[in-house]
Amino acid sequence: MGDLRKNLNFLKENGFNVAPFGFAKNEGEAIQIAEEIGYPVVFKIPSDIHKTEVGGVLLNIHDISDLKKLGRKFVSKLEEKGIVFDGLIVQKQIPGVEIIAGIKNDPVFGKVVMLGVGGIFAELYKDVSFRVCPIDENDAEDMINETKVKELLSFRGMKINKANLKNFLVKLSKLDVKEMDLNPVILNNDGYWIVDARIME
Repeated sequence: MGDLRKNLNFLKENGFNVAPFGFAKNEGEAIQIAEEIGYPVVFKIPSDIHKTEVGGVLLNIHDISDLKKLGRKFVSKLEEKGIVFDGLIVQKQIPGVEIIAGIKNDPVFGKVVMLGVGGIFAELYKDVSFRVCPIDENDAEDMINETKVKELLSFRGMKINKANLKNFLVKLSKLDVKEMDLNPVILNNDGYWIVDARIME
């Protein structure tokens, strides 16, 4: 089990856009972080396991009332499941469309970069494209065009900057890690935002 805080900080230090977050050990600290980064926020358990499978994510916390009421229920449910943790990640909830990106170690080709439709449907649709690392902008363009990510760029009237996404993929392909799963990465008019990361260094 990895540490989501460590993973997100590693990506920030390497110049990637990470959705603002903090770590709270109690309700007071959670309120302070939420006020600093701005509502709506998300609560997450700090381990990098598949959080949706264990109910380890709480979305749509819009104000201090939500934070107290929903947060206490969230913590109680996790404790009932026997999930032990010493605090929660409080993260800005970013609007947009979800993609999955990452690095995999292929037995034939070696290190490859991956792109596809993200969120809870990533494993269902398996709509992904791969390229051997490192890639250039032309490779990134091809990866986008090979997947439904191309359609997401203008989904619901959004005007997502494709150049930002291509730069992200090129940069990702040069990162020195064994394997990495970024799901989801949020795309919106402001660019891309990493909100979850599992890393094998």
